[in-house]
Amino acid sequence: MPDDMSRPLIRGRCEGRSSTHLEAAMSEPGAPVIGILGTGDFSRSLARRLVTSGYQVVVGSRVPKRSQGLFPEEAEVTSQMEAASQADLVFVAVFPEHHSTLVELKPALAGKTLVDVSNGLRINQEGPSNAEQLADLFPESSVVKGFNTISAWMLQVGPRDGSRQVFLCSDSQQAKSLVMQLWWGTKYNRFPNWLDRWLTRRKQFGLCSFLCAVLHAIYSLCLPMRKSARFKLLDAAVKQVKDGLENSWVDTEVWRMELYLSVGIMALGLLSLLAVTSLPSVAGTVNWREFSFIQSTLGYCALSMATLHAVFYGWNRAFVPDHYRFYLPPTFLLVLILPLTVLLGRLALFVPCVAWQLRRIRRGWEKSKHIRFALPDDEYHNGLEDVSNV
Repeated sequence: MPDDMSRPLIRGRCEGRSSTHLEAAMSEPGAPVIGILGTGDFSRSLARRLVTSGYQVVVGSRVPKRSQGLFPEEAEVTSQMEAASQADLVFVAVFPEHHSTLVELKPALAGKTLVDVSNGLRINQEGPSNAEQLADLFPESSVVKGFNTISAWMLQVGPRDGSRQVFLCSDSQQAKSLVMQLWWGTKYNRFPNWLDRWLTRRKQFGLCSFLCAVLHAIYSLCLPMRKSARFKLLDAAVKQVKDGLENSWVDTEVWRMELYLSVGIMALGLLSLLAVTSLPSVAGTVNWREFSFIQSTLGYCALSMATLHAVFYGWNRAFVPDHYRFYLPPTFLLVLILPLTVLLGRLALFVPCVAWQLRRIRRGWEKSKHIRFALPDDEYHNGLEDVSNV
């Protein structure tokens, strides 16, 4: 993956150069200065990618000193006004409801190309799009809609793990061509390093879980062919004859086994879908919204089915003292601790008061500042305004 980051975004640009020649590449005459307004995950990934490709990057932040350490050393982090004044092309990497806070930059952005990378919260929403609203706020600038189908993760690891397609839309052919050349050439408390490294291995963990599920299914299908299973079946038949039982049907056991197999099959099916969509050839055919739904929402569904699979396997044996040999709990009880903790934590985030606060934070809200904005499609406020520092 490191070789993907060393590959320039513009073909023929900076090829054969090492990182020691980065300053020389940025100081080439005629090289455009790329500005980025915003300091979120996408902004940091984009800045790192552009710097690696040999571009001079200037980032506009409300608090430059706080955001300086989040960006590469080669990228200049300054105020939003200075970044807008220096840049030739500006990426607007802030949420649409905060576009109005950039109006004071209108003189500095006049005559320049603005790239809107935001996504709407709804599909086929009524009214003007995010790019159209940005164009209304900055009539003297050319607005291009693009890069909104690319995730921050894809910008970091390279195109092999994400979609190669970049859709561009603009009513200015010159501005669109400028952004197209860039493509062909090319919140504030960070995660701890150990957690960040673990998060980048989630795909490998998912593929390992799929492999284990497949091996478990194959092994289960082979159980009737084992000698031990046959002997156990014969022993059960002999015991039934000795006890004089004509019908050994037990409703509880039958329902338990049916549910156990059903949720196991559903878990394997969902894991198969997750494994298929993780292939680069498949991931390149879906947009980021679809990919996120499959990997996140269906991922939680797969985890829930796998957890129920273990629960139905144990049934009521967790409450039988005979199963606690050497004062140790059964194995199925131990493996349930981690997935149940994850699912309960996820359910806690669905509590309305927590979900509403989390949504505001994700959209850029901070309690220490006082700038009014309206959350789009916010059912909790019914269109009322909120407070942010953007």
